[in-house]
Amino acid sequence: MLSRPAMLLGGLLLAAAAVTVAQRRGQEAAGRRRAHRVQHGQCSYTFVLPEPEPCPPEPEAFGGSNSLQRDSPAAAALNLGDWPAQRVRQLEKVLENNTQWLQKVLNQTSRMEIQLLETSLSTNKLEKQLLLQGHELHRLQGRNNALETRVQALETQQQAELASLRGEKERLRRLLGRQSGALAGLERSLRAASSNSSLLQRQQRQLLESVQRLVRVVAQGPASVRAAEQVFQDCAEIQRFGANTSGVYTIHVANMTEPRKVFCDMEANGGGWTLIQRRENGSVNFQRNWRDYKQGFGDPAGEHWLGNEVMHQLTGRTAYSLRVELQDWEGNEAYAQYEHFQLGSEGQLYRLSLSGYSGSAGRQSSLVLQGTNFSTRDADNDNCLCKCAQMLSGGWWFDACGLSNLNGIYYAAHHHVRKLNGIRWHYFQGPSYSLRATRMMVRPVGV
Repeated sequence: MLSRPAMLLGGLLLAAAAVTVAQRRGQEAAGRRRAHRVQHGQCSYTFVLPEPEPCPPEPEAFGGSNSLQRDSPAAAALNLGDWPAQRVRQLEKVLENNTQWLQKVLNQTSRMEIQLLETSLSTNKLEKQLLLQGHELHRLQGRNNALETRVQALETQQQAELASLRGEKERLRRLLGRQSGALAGLERSLRAASSNSSLLQRQQRQLLESVQRLVRVVAQGPASVRAAEQVFQDCAEIQRFGANTSGVYTIHVANMTEPRKVFCDMEANGGGWTLIQRRENGSVNFQRNWRDYKQGFGDPAGEHWLGNEVMHQLTGRTAYSLRVELQDWEGNEAYAQYEHFQLGSEGQLYRLSLSGYSGSAGRQSSLVLQGTNFSTRDADNDNCLCKCAQMLSGGWWFDACGLSNLNGIYYAAHHHVRKLNGIRWHYFQGPSYSLRATRMMVRPVGV
């Protein structure tokens, strides 16, 4: 199938051939016919006018009617000669249309050439960019190769250093093992030396106490010498035997396997008192468990608790009195004395029994007189849903947390007020005043 430009070109060639044939026929008849010349643009056309004759029928190729005016012979002659001119004009119109279409085609072709040129330029630009990117990629690849080489070198160096560190670690581990063994040997030696030293210190302390006791006995006269040679149940017996100086003595309580060191007060209210508790400077921790309060703790010459079991054995053998001495931070002193004091056994939870209150520490007793069990932080025996020993600290006969606790936390001066867990005696200085010093001591009734 032919393209549209080829078809148009063929049509133009046919039209030109027709014009040429018409011109040649006109020249042959020029000698016998009149000629008519028509100028159209750069082209000129010569037409031979025929002799007047009846009008021929109109050619169907032009389609349409040509009404010729027959008013005069000249007009008839002109009308008869117009049909080649109309055909030429049609051909010129077709030629002009085809020329315009070809011009459009040429214009489109030029635009396409321009676009192709721009595309070519863009392609060249992209090729240059790709070339530059290729060079950059090649350069980066070179750098990457260099970095990989450097990383590999570093990894090799780190592996070597790691191997060296592992070797050093193993060496240090062996050295630490040897040192640990040496330290263990030194610790054993030190423990043995400490044990020997502790034994020597105990022997020295016992020897010193014996010397001091002998010095006191010698100073007090023959009665004290005789007292030092006897076995006593409490400080009242020591006093009856003739000793009248306050200090630390040894007693042998019935049903107790070991003798006990106690402090004897030979001066307060007639003397003969065995101290069972003392607070004076906060040097001893009274936040102890049931076992500690049972066996006792501290130093008899300073702060201490004699022990619930010793107090039970003492007061279970004969009737005892209890004296409580109190001192506040302003220097005021007071006491509370009970004519009868007894402590139950451990199975009875060291239940407290008191009677016959008197003294200056309040209009009534701050201790519940009957049926109060002893409680510690690990043995809650009070009559409160709460745990008084944990809330108020220490070990004591709390009842329902109660009005007193002489084994509470020791608070120093200027920090002793508004302390519910301190050393308190309600009817002396109120429920939240922590006292400076306290003493609790017993002696047989009737002394």
